[in-house]
Amino acid sequence: MAAPKTVLVGDRVRYESAAGTIRGEVVRIVRNKNAAGNMIDWIHVEYYNEKSPTKSSIAVLAETSLEMMKFVVTFRDIEIQIARGEKGVA
Repeated sequence: MAAPKTVLVGDRVRYESAAGTIRGEVVRIVRNKNAAGNMIDWIHVEYYNEKSPTKSSIAVLAETSLEMMKFVVTFRDIEIQIARGEKGVA
């Protein structure tokens, strides 16, 4: 399965990490340089942390690693879809 072509703030996502399968929500996307000096998108995913149940945690993912991590968008709010023209107003 290929990584999604677009990831939007508000998307609910799932991906594989060393800690297992992580499910969370995209809270921010920042364009910045990686270690090689290339400008890439960094995707900030907020997720529930079992080790600290009163807090959520943020994972920062490089757009270049999404396919390797089996990153998928599991839910996109209908309002986001309408705003992007992906769905019509009912």
